[in-house]
Amino acid sequence: MKRKILPRKDFFFITETMVWITLISFFLGLILPAVASRFGKVLPADPGTILVRLWHRPRWPIACTPAKTARLRRKWGKMMVVSFAWGITLAALAIATGLFLPSQMHVWAMVFIYFVALGIVIDQQFCLLPDFVTIPLLLLGFLAAHQGHFLTMTDSLTGAFFGYGVSVVAVIVMTFFHRAVFGAGDVKMLTALGAWLGAYGLNLALLISFMLFSAWSFVRRQGMGPFGPALGIAAVFALFYLYYQ
Repeated sequence: MKRKILPRKDFFFITETMVWITLISFFLGLILPAVASRFGKVLPADPGTILVRLWHRPRWPIACTPAKTARLRRKWGKMMVVSFAWGITLAALAIATGLFLPSQMHVWAMVFIYFVALGIVIDQQFCLLPDFVTIPLLLLGFLAAHQGHFLTMTDSLTGAFFGYGVSVVAVIVMTFFHRAVFGAGDVKMLTALGAWLGAYGLNLALLISFMLFSAWSFVRRQGMGPFGPALGIAAVFALFYLYYQ
């Protein structure tokens, strides 16, 4: 079977699109830790309050003593390293979507990855997954399915109900052993991921996330911790596994 060769104009259009998506993803990755840190100043809050406060002009801290100046420098240095790492990560994932996913999925896949990454950073910092992340991710999953870019609408709805049902059952079971292990944010995130990945993809993501979380807990020698990072990494892997062209 001969490999289909794209026309010259189409080839350059796809390449230019990939470059723009990669550059935008790198920029969004750079500001990801700063955006996530803003949530800690307003949570818990309703989505309207978050929208207003999130884009409010930040108040830069003033160092009055040499010790405080040193702490601020270390804090900003760490944030710059983390921001650059997230920029590189999202740019690499943007390139991967262009190479391994169908062309009509590139933008939608990066929307999915960015919301998942935002949830990872917020959950890692504050041990919660706010509605400001999970609810838009759920609605965007339905919209992507409605436009036919990922699942069918039936599969998307089935995956969302499956994610909600599995998480509720998990909460009921875990309540007998330890309280507040599985939060409401995790329930909503699983529902949103089900809308994007379907029941099969969500099952795969759950399996991988439990393995990652167990391994990370074993390394830290601590059974408690945010589940969002493991779930987010597993969801991105499941996305590429399901829609690899």
